[in-house]
Amino acid sequence: MKTDLKDIILKRIKDKKLKAFFCYDFTDLSSYKTISKCLERLEDSKVITRIIQGIYSLNLFDEVLSLPILPSVDDVIHCMARKNKWIICPSGNTALNIMGLSTQVPSSYTYLSSGPYKSYLIYDVPVLLKRTMARELIDYSNTTLLLIQCIKALGKDNITNHDIDTLKSKLNQQDKINALKETPIIQTWIRKIIVLVCKE
Repeated sequence: MKTDLKDIILKRIKDKKLKAFFCYDFTDLSSYKTISKCLERLEDSKVITRIIQGIYSLNLFDEVLSLPILPSVDDVIHCMARKNKWIICPSGNTALNIMGLSTQVPSSYTYLSSGPYKSYLIYDVPVLLKRTMARELIDYSNTTLLLIQCIKALGKDNITNHDIDTLKSKLNQQDKINALKETPIIQTWIRKIIVLVCKE
C-alpha cells in the first residue's frame, strides 16, 4: 500500500464533501483489496467510523454539543444506493420531511427503489426500501421524483396554499422547468399541483 494513499483518500472525501462513502469511491486509486485495507486502518486509528457494513463516514465531533457528527439516515441510504447502483427516491413522510413539509423527526424512513425490497436499521431507525418498477424512477429527475412523492403523500384533497408555497421555495428555476417538461402525461390532479408549484 502506498504510504500516502490514506492522505489521498481523505483529501477526496473532503474535496467531494462525501458525508458517507465506501470502497468503490476510491478504487480508481488502487485495487479494491488495498482500498479496503486502507479504510480498515483509518477506522482502527479512529479517523473514520463504520456506519453499517461497508459504509463509512469521517469521525467528526461537535465540541459544543459533545456529540459525534454523523451523516443523516438519508445520506447513508443514498450512499448505499450508489454502492449498489440502485435508483431511489424518498416517499411518504420521508419525502415530506426532506422537503420541509413536516417538521417531525421521522420514526422510520421509506424509499422507492429499483433494487430489492429490503429493510435496514440505521442508528436504530427502521429504513424500508420498497421495490418499484424502474420506469417509475428513471423517467424523472431526482427533484421531480421527490416533488411527485410529496404531492402523493399529501393527497389530492389535503394540499394547502402553504404546502404549494413551501414546495415552490424548495425548487430552483431549472427544477421547475424540468418538472413541467417531465410530467405532461402524469395523473391529472398531480399535474395540476405541479403547474401551481412551478408557475411564476
